[in-house]
Amino acid sequence: MLPSIVFGLVAVLLVGVQGDLCEKGSTQIEGNVYCQPVEAIRYSNVGASGTYNEVTKMGIDGTCASTPKDFNGPLAPLDEELSLHFRGPVHLKQLATYQLSTTNRFKRDTLQEKKHKRHRHQIIHQARVNNPIVERQEVVTATIDGRVVSWINQYTGGPGGDGPKATNQIVTATIDGVVQTWVNNWFGESTSASPKTVSTATPVAPQPKVPSSGPVVPIHQQNVVPTSSPKAPSAEHRVSSSTGNFERTGYYNAEEQTVDNLVFLGNYGGQGSGVFDYHFGASLAYANRSGTGGASSPQILSDEIVPSDAEIIVMLDKKCKGDSCGYVRPGTVAHHGFDGSDKLFLMEFSMPSDGKSGFNADMPAIWLLNAKIPRTLQYGKAECSCWESGCGEFDIVEALHSGSTYLKSTIHTNAPAGDSDYILRPSSSTMKLAVIFSSADSSIHVEMLPSGTEFAAQLSAGDLDKLCNSAAGRTVSRLHL
Repeated sequence: MLPSIVFGLVAVLLVGVQGDLCEKGSTQIEGNVYCQPVEAIRYSNVGASGTYNEVTKMGIDGTCASTPKDFNGPLAPLDEELSLHFRGPVHLKQLATYQLSTTNRFKRDTLQEKKHKRHRHQIIHQARVNNPIVERQEVVTATIDGRVVSWINQYTGGPGGDGPKATNQIVTATIDGVVQTWVNNWFGESTSASPKTVSTATPVAPQPKVPSSGPVVPIHQQNVVPTSSPKAPSAEHRVSSSTGNFERTGYYNAEEQTVDNLVFLGNYGGQGSGVFDYHFGASLAYANRSGTGGASSPQILSDEIVPSDAEIIVMLDKKCKGDSCGYVRPGTVAHHGFDGSDKLFLMEFSMPSDGKSGFNADMPAIWLLNAKIPRTLQYGKAECSCWESGCGEFDIVEALHSGSTYLKSTIHTNAPAGDSDYILRPSSSTMKLAVIFSSADSSIHVEMLPSGTEFAAQLSAGDLDKLCNSAAGRTVSRLHL
């Protein structure tokens, strides 16, 4: 995490094509521009080719050595292992981490919203097709306005439905350069009038594009008509273009005091675990239950507020062995981070104000770092970390001055970018938030979720779309890098 005093300068250097809401007005506070409150911040075209300096040695004399490491591809270098960081004041209630699985070996849990005494929430995940005659599914592929789109097609023979059993087809087509999928019904041979196909592509604009019609030529040269349930998600509203399911890899519940495959760390080396010296300071150590110091073994974070300026770091409960994590600082507590270009984080938290002042006081933040940074040196000599050379940081939500109720988001790589809109700080109640990495369209989305959302053991891209677009009139800020 960068010191807050440099953010005003960083904002000047950020690049990207804005899709923010600044035309509706903005305000400047302590050198930072804030435009409009939003419920989602969506980055597209994330990832670039480049090189960063990978640390290869930390000497006992305080010197460090490094070697250039190349990276490229969707989301690079943020497709590498990442560590998840929370700075207080923050009260973490739930955390679930996921990784994309392209196999369907497991039965998908139903994703639903909890029922509350005063508010009833409908089940989010529903069967895609209610037609009882449907027996199997096929995938149809078509190109619409230059984008590949896919949907499920149902075949019932002739127009009257007296033919063969229905066949569900998932069609893939390209719309304005983005791959899309949706469910479609096909009722046999075309009539004299050519069926119309609704284009799902919408430009980055405040108002949705009016659907356009045009012929679609799917595989097998079949005529197709999109179904109305479920509707084909537009490029503007899809939050994940990934195929397959997101399998949960870790989970923490503060109220139940349970943790599965996650570990809480901090820069508290020398306090029960890890190491400390006067060249590099404190290494990673296991965090104590309050997140304010070190411990000799992994602890479950207490169901309480982590105070101002205290920082907890979450990684997988999988220790680095041999060179599985690359170079790590000798004596540090080294665990694997969250790897891959398709990953998902769901979290529930609040950020109550504690009224404190001073360095990093009352400035909560949640961010991701290339895990090589904390495993070597997060704070200290620049040459002993890959941060300055661009190995990657993503600020999910961060208060930039003490007491701020505005949370900003920023990407720090060799192609940095920052959004001028903001998410309102959850000071008096909890917020549920999704952070979605999708390699298919090189995007990272930060999405507020309905309060009743459950963190299921398995989620599909369709589940995420439903959750993140459940509210009508959802306010979204977009940034194309």
